[in-house]
Amino acid sequence: MTPTENAPPPDPGDPAPRPARHRRPVARRRLLAWLAVGTVAAVTGGEVFRQSLADAKTGRPAPPLPATPSPVPSAEHTHGAPPPGPSQPPPPVDESGRRWSDPAGWGGAVPGPTTAVRITDRVLLDTDAAVGSLLIDRTGSLVFARDRTLSLASAGNVEVRGSLALAPTGAAVHTLRFPEVDEKRFQGGGTALVGSDTGLWVTGTGYLRLDGAAKTAWVRAAAALKPGETTIKLSTAPEGWQTGDELAITPTLAPDTDGFSTAYDYATVRSVDGATVTLDAPLRRAHPRVAVGAGLTLGAEVLNLTRTVRVEGTAEGRAHIHITSSRHADVRHAALRWLGPRAAGKDKWNGQPVTEPVLGRYGLHFHMLADSSRGTVVEGVVVRDTGNHAFVPHASHGITFRSCISHETWEDAYWWDGPLDTRTPQGPSDDIAYDACVASRTVFEPNPRAYRLTGFSLGAGSGSSARGCVAVGVQGATGASGYEWPETSEGVWTFERCLAHNNLENGVFVWLNAQHHHTVAQFVAYHNGGWGIEHGAYLNDFDYLSSVLYGNAGGGVAVHALGREKGTRFDGLLIDAAGQSDYAVATAKHQLAGETVTISRCRMTGYRKAGVAFRADPEGKPDDIAVLDCEFGGNEVWLDPEAPAPKRILFRKAGQGQAVALSKPGTGPTAVPQWNAASTPADAPPAQQAVAPLTLTLPDAASRTTRTQP
Repeated sequence: MTPTENAPPPDPGDPAPRPARHRRPVARRRLLAWLAVGTVAAVTGGEVFRQSLADAKTGRPAPPLPATPSPVPSAEHTHGAPPPGPSQPPPPVDESGRRWSDPAGWGGAVPGPTTAVRITDRVLLDTDAAVGSLLIDRTGSLVFARDRTLSLASAGNVEVRGSLALAPTGAAVHTLRFPEVDEKRFQGGGTALVGSDTGLWVTGTGYLRLDGAAKTAWVRAAAALKPGETTIKLSTAPEGWQTGDELAITPTLAPDTDGFSTAYDYATVRSVDGATVTLDAPLRRAHPRVAVGAGLTLGAEVLNLTRTVRVEGTAEGRAHIHITSSRHADVRHAALRWLGPRAAGKDKWNGQPVTEPVLGRYGLHFHMLADSSRGTVVEGVVVRDTGNHAFVPHASHGITFRSCISHETWEDAYWWDGPLDTRTPQGPSDDIAYDACVASRTVFEPNPRAYRLTGFSLGAGSGSSARGCVAVGVQGATGASGYEWPETSEGVWTFERCLAHNNLENGVFVWLNAQHHHTVAQFVAYHNGGWGIEHGAYLNDFDYLSSVLYGNAGGGVAVHALGREKGTRFDGLLIDAAGQSDYAVATAKHQLAGETVTISRCRMTGYRKAGVAFRADPEGKPDDIAVLDCEFGGNEVWLDPEAPAPKRILFRKAGQGQAVALSKPGTGPTAVPQWNAASTPADAPPAQQAVAPLTLTLPDAASRTTRTQP
């Protein structure tokens, strides 16, 4: 850890400036004058002056914000947290402050691009501005004029101990930009603000309001999209889409097509007429609708990446947002771009150096707030072109992420800090909700190093949920996936009606030795380059219920793990290989002996060789599987001749009364050549309700979002 990680956090009540945190380094050869209002002196050409704390416009003193405890200092992997602060309603956007453009409010000279600014009263940004750095003290506020398109550029950190509000009306756009970030200087760390780590810091009892115009975050196409077309028919009319909005159209091609996981189209909106969007240029790629079964035909997601509130670094220098304030932030309908810095790593790939993420410097980072973050809602937010994790509720409980989009993000998109090693449990974040969120084009370079990269890391904690989410275009190597239950997580999630498609590897990847029971319901995975579900690690109890796995290149389900107590169950699944794989289900190496895995009341079709292949690794434990009351569209099962003799394989086809036990050829009274097995009558659990046609619905658009009330 760096020395600054354990430094104390800034004291919200300290009126004195901290120049070490608000000046450019000597190497840049810039002298920044401390310019402030009230008790802080400013040096300009050797002249020292003082300004009254009274509001320059009204003559009234600026009201202080209510004080609540500051965050407890901690390291990035120490799971202490501040006590919960009082729940407060969002304050109104107050434009009564003195105007930024008025020299009188600054003692005669408006701040410039090398000035370290400290605000202790109310200020209205009414003009584009550039500063060296900005500190909004606890008695201060900075509000962007709501009816104007405005930009504030800061060469250094922006720290909010008071209040910062970007809440435009109409067609106005508000932008906070960090144009001079030097990623090589980042130190990373935990709670304490680090002067070299340029970004937006919300500390103490600071209040952040990023509150753009509400719009539908994403909608599915209602028809197949073809190259050369300039219009898109959407499944529902989007709210708030405007001329000039940038769209990303997700890939839907089958996995035997070149570039199936990267075939995005990007376009700009020319016009919107109800559910029909006209583009400024023709599409370059095909985006077919896919009939996955169970009454579902799914089109490409059309993601709107444009918002009227923007926080940005640059493509060459990525900033970050770090929130440790005990007061709820309101972050809605904002586009956060070029955030998440990276640093030179120690490793090389093919002789070339590779980068690694900077610890604690993410796209949108809620850092170790414990219960003080309960009730926080982040909705309609886009994090894009980001070099580190996008949405991070680290040891911060009760945060809802609704209709958010991560696009073109390095590292796991939705994530919080893991443990230091595989023997240490991950620290929990409880009651996290992902509602209709999208992880799109999650990347790592070089891709072969992206071991277990995922769109959604479903980490430790209780009471969390993922509903109606989409993971698409996730890249990565072995074990990569749209959704992952990591081996150190042991979180229990409500997981339902989520979709994974056109990921380079798996739809779901589980590598968890679980103490608790987990349920995955109404999940859909199509056109992934690996398995729809790859289920490990050694022993756990999962229920996969009423789900659809269509056209995945590896197959529908790979089974590594055996059961811990009750056993894992795949019940009521529709697995259609669509000609993409040899098997609908296949077993793999079982590391430990465990309880039976049951595959029941499933329908399997479209495979090339067999519905279920028993392929346990000779170096592992033998198969212990029951395949009961399933329907098949071809040869039912296959015992791999290289697999060891099974501990137990029970088989009963749908509609049959007698179950059989399968064994290696020549070991039972009845030979079944097409199964490469012998069979013996056996007892099995009684048949449950017969296989019924599965009917599913998934949301065709993001959940509706609203602005914070004025």
